[in-house]
Amino acid sequence: MSLYTRMAATLSVAASFIGLVGLAPQASASASSDGTHCSVVVERVKPGEKFSRVKSRTCSDTGTAAVSRSGRTLLMTWYEHAEYGGDNTDVYGDYGPCDADGYVLSTGTWWRSISSFITYNSCDGQQAVLNDGHSAVYYYGFGTPNVGARANDNIGWFKVWDAL
Repeated sequence: MSLYTRMAATLSVAASFIGLVGLAPQASASASSDGTHCSVVVERVKPGEKFSRVKSRTCSDTGTAAVSRSGRTLLMTWYEHAEYGGDNTDVYGDYGPCDADGYVLSTGTWWRSISSFITYNSCDGQQAVLNDGHSAVYYYGFGTPNVGARANDNIGWFKVWDAL
């Protein structure tokens, strides 16, 4: 077989593979094909309260948990494992995207499970307060594929806000 024929065959196979990859479904930050997925809806922090009040919580073992998205804004997704893997929870706000005041999110039983997270809708500043209630770790941007050894499986609550 000539060099030209081998190169043409290799390029043909590579093009076919690239075409198949292009047909693969896109990964979703809020959908889990295995494990548990939860959705939580919160309010803004009210005067005299420490955390945003939870209005609803829904969980499912079969993918995205049903939550009425009407008037709700996706703020954050928590993941059980680093690199956005494992069980996950979407946190929605009832009062629009993050602003300078933001939201304060108690992680509840998730405090011993969060290893990565993604924020959305202007929530580019994040303060993760460790389960001891005093120590804090700050993150900026929207994707945190690994919270680091100190915060891994040890986040008691988050404050998320628009840092820009």
